[in-house]
Amino acid sequence: MAWVFTFGGLFIPIITLWNSRAIVPLVVLMALSSLAIIIKTRHQRPPPKWDKYLIVGVCFFLASILLSAYQVSNPQVAMISAGKIFSNVFIAITLIYAVTFLNSEDVIKVTRCIFIGACIVGGFLLYDVLTKGDLSLLFKNMTYTYMYKFFWFKSAAAVFTTFTMIAAFYLALKNKIWVSLLLLGLAVFITIGVGNRTAAIGIIIALLVGITYQLIGRWRHKALSGLLILAFTVPFYVLSFGVTAERISQIVFDVVGTIPAKSKMQTGHKQNLDFEVPTSASLAVAYRMYVWEFVIERILERPVQGWGLKASKQFGGEDAEIIIDPNMGTLGEPVPLHPHNGILQVWLELGAIGALSLLFLILRATYLLDQKCRSATNRIWTFSILALLMCFFAFSYSVFSSAWLALAIFTFAMLNALSATTPKQTQQTEKIDIV
Repeated sequence: MAWVFTFGGLFIPIITLWNSRAIVPLVVLMALSSLAIIIKTRHQRPPPKWDKYLIVGVCFFLASILLSAYQVSNPQVAMISAGKIFSNVFIAITLIYAVTFLNSEDVIKVTRCIFIGACIVGGFLLYDVLTKGDLSLLFKNMTYTYMYKFFWFKSAAAVFTTFTMIAAFYLALKNKIWVSLLLLGLAVFITIGVGNRTAAIGIIIALLVGITYQLIGRWRHKALSGLLILAFTVPFYVLSFGVTAERISQIVFDVVGTIPAKSKMQTGHKQNLDFEVPTSASLAVAYRMYVWEFVIERILERPVQGWGLKASKQFGGEDAEIIIDPNMGTLGEPVPLHPHNGILQVWLELGAIGALSLLFLILRATYLLDQKCRSATNRIWTFSILALLMCFFAFSYSVFSSAWLALAIFTFAMLNALSATTPKQTQQTEKIDIV
């Protein structure tokens, strides 16, 4: 089993440089290999003890998937998507259970390979950022621009960032906290250069959340639960505060500003430089505000049953009304493939049963992870990585994207092992390796 996770930990970040979706078959291969080992050794280990609350939450969530699949115009296509989600749940259960086969020495060896894989990818991306594409442009038919930079590496940068956080966790367990912080600082520089602002800002937010969570003390999980409940119910109160996309767009435009004429010349586009154009950051934020406002209005129309699985796509397309902002100009369709916010997407597509069951699963999973943490180091880094995943969940991926689910599954499996690994065990393992 240690070889299965070592293989995944080393190669997952590397293969995403080639194709971000290649992580899916690799995680499936890990799950199948783990299942074979579990079946082979089933008589040598006691049966697993499953948390009954998690089982209830998973059942309700899967039930909401099935119900929502019959609410769209083409249930057959929706059922195929539902089948993929069911498969991902099975993969998650398999890998999260499989990681319990690893002892402390195995966990450290796996995380060491994760560290190596993250360093290889980090070195590649760093060189590419400094040279503006000398490596990637050899095998990627893309064009580097000042505004969007290495947009073809944004998914790879998200995987790299998550694995770098796990590697930093490994270094912290070895009491090399300054090395782990230096590694994360380098990751922030690389992801900013790539153009993945969610990953760069997410690292900073994640560390702040992890440290704050530890400092709160015995009330920490209650405070976290309150914040998660507020976040999951935001569609029902945010508009009542007078928050509108146009107001936020104006604030963003005033703060972030526009691209200077000199910078625009670096894009290589021949255009009239007498007027300013919004930065990619201001465009991204403004567009998301309009998308989220539109999605919230649709959620309030059908809060209980939702609009059906993959219904996000029906609000986009060529026939959809195009959003035009007074400051930013033409932005695009109301929903570009998905809302770029996991909470809103779950409410929109699955309705109350799906959203509340997912909230329950997150609350229960975070509680169980908190109970497993044996030291402040474990708790800070475990919840920092969870906070980073929430940043991607809230701003980037479609909640049902196979690549995103594969990344989240592997990360949860590793946190299930790392949260219970103490610095003392790590030091003992290092001594064993030296001997």
